[in-house]
Amino acid sequence: MPVIKAKYYGFCEGVKLAIEKTNEALRGNKKKIFVIGPLIHNPQVIEKLSKQGLITVEDINKIDKDGILIVRSHGLPEPKIKKAIEMGIQIIDSTCYKVKNLHKLSKQLVKDGYQLVLIGDHDHAEVKAIKESINDNVVVISSPDEVDKTKFKRKVGIVVQTTQSENNFYKIVNRVLKQVEELRVFNTICKASILRQNAAYELSKNVELMIVIGGKESANTKRLAGICKENTQTHHIETKEELKDSWFKGKKNIGITAGASTPDWIIEEVQKRVEEIMARRLLFHSSQSKFPHS
Repeated sequence: MPVIKAKYYGFCEGVKLAIEKTNEALRGNKKKIFVIGPLIHNPQVIEKLSKQGLITVEDINKIDKDGILIVRSHGLPEPKIKKAIEMGIQIIDSTCYKVKNLHKLSKQLVKDGYQLVLIGDHDHAEVKAIKESINDNVVVISSPDEVDKTKFKRKVGIVVQTTQSENNFYKIVNRVLKQVEELRVFNTICKASILRQNAAYELSKNVELMIVIGGKESANTKRLAGICKENTQTHHIETKEELKDSWFKGKKNIGITAGASTPDWIIEEVQKRVEEIMARRLLFHSSQSKFPHS
């Protein structure tokens, strides 16, 4: 009864960087450390960092002027960063370099006269930061169906949220291509996201049950769960406590993957619990076969 982990899973480089910079700041400063919005989309990691002193706020005015602001991995809108600088707040930038590149390309397309189309989730922090940074001069499209409801200009430039699925990206680009005269496209999906999505898809084709571990608000984890559901029974959980014995009834092989903001310690706890459940079921069936009902 094997438990198989996907080839690629868990922390990406951008998340590792954000956590390293935050831990370093918490260890080396007497000043209060703030972040606007969750540093990463994982409640268990945030809780751990909060106990060490990280303060999460939603409003920049809640930050002490002699405090330190950590810019989270999803980035922040430029107006907020400028305001923090004007307030005299020290800034530690932990924005993922892939997200920084997305901002750079978005601004360049607008500067070059293209109507900017951002393929992404309307409420995602990354998308909101782009919109606010370029004064809402952007059309956000989350699905192919939205393309037909959009009025395009002659010149269109496309970028994409770094954690989007390639499949959704290609479908939308192909539809837009049929409606515009000039189109520039930058595939800004993070390679780590693509590797995790492909690995999850391949594994889910070969197991009877997939356990996807990560924050319930994590876009990339929800996307992994959606991909796995195309092939097999799938459950999206945050911690080992959510696992149910009934899921494993009659299952012989189990797959595990995890979102880009899921730490190794949570993944290891889940894997251990899954193995315990499978071992119990094996022992039960073994005893049943030795002592059949008369």
